Amino acid sequence: MRIVNLAPVIALVACTGDDDPTANWIAPTGTPAHIVGHAFVFGPNTANLTIEGATVAMTESPDVATTVAADGTFAFDVPSGGPATFSLTKDRFHPNQSATLDIGAGGIAMLGFQTPTEDTFVSLGEIANVQIDPTRCQITTTVSRAGTEPYGGDGLGVEGTTVAISPALPKTSSGPIYFAYYVNGTVVPDPTLTATSLDGGVVFANVPVGEYTMTATKAGVSFTQVHIRCRAGVLVNAAPPNGIQQL
Repeated sequence: MRIVNLAPVIALVACTGDDDPTANWIAPTGTPAHIVGHAFVFGPNTANLTIEGATVAMTESPDVATTVAADGTFAFDVPSGGPATFSLTKDRFHPNQSATLDIGAGGIAMLGFQTPTEDTFVSLGEIANVQIDPTRCQITTTVSRAGTEPYGGDGLGVEGTTVAISPALPKTSSGPIYFAYYVNGTVVPDPTLTATSLDGGVVFANVPVGEYTMTATKAGVSFTQVHIRCRAGVLVNAAPPNGIQQL
């Protein structure tokens, strides 16, 4: 199967209706908290695109936003006092969203985005043999070793870990699909893998709109959990250091 054409990309808006699973996803209203982060281009970038000028916003309150600098960094103040997500949007990049994070008064010191171009997003879908449904989201994370670099890096995953998502997904979804790791640093989704490679990457494809929790399991090892708000047309990348982390 080949991936469908995703243009035009579905906007980052919630669906409507009485059964809207996103209805309670509202922005916190507490005192301002400072957010600092770094955005990176994920995967091949033959067009030499940059993240500079991308918009990073609190998804539940899109007017609370900032712009990514030339070096990929960004910082802004957001309301604290509850859970929220953050989105990164820029032309020619696939809409990218963070995990759902609790915004305390201390803010967030490291909010990471690993953002693929639209071309890379399409290629990864083809390699994974997944036909993307634009009415659903794609969820990915990295299972990272304790003490790794703040925003992750090459070969820093916990090899041999299995990842689960709850509630259970319908048969029309796919995953977990783990990323294979090659000695030259290349990583690609490999549907034949049954656990993480040294890369630590995993994806759940075509996930229905809703709220989910990802957990990781390996004998003798403990991990953090990751909470996700899945919106239509979005790649939810729970990127380091806010992905699944070894404790």
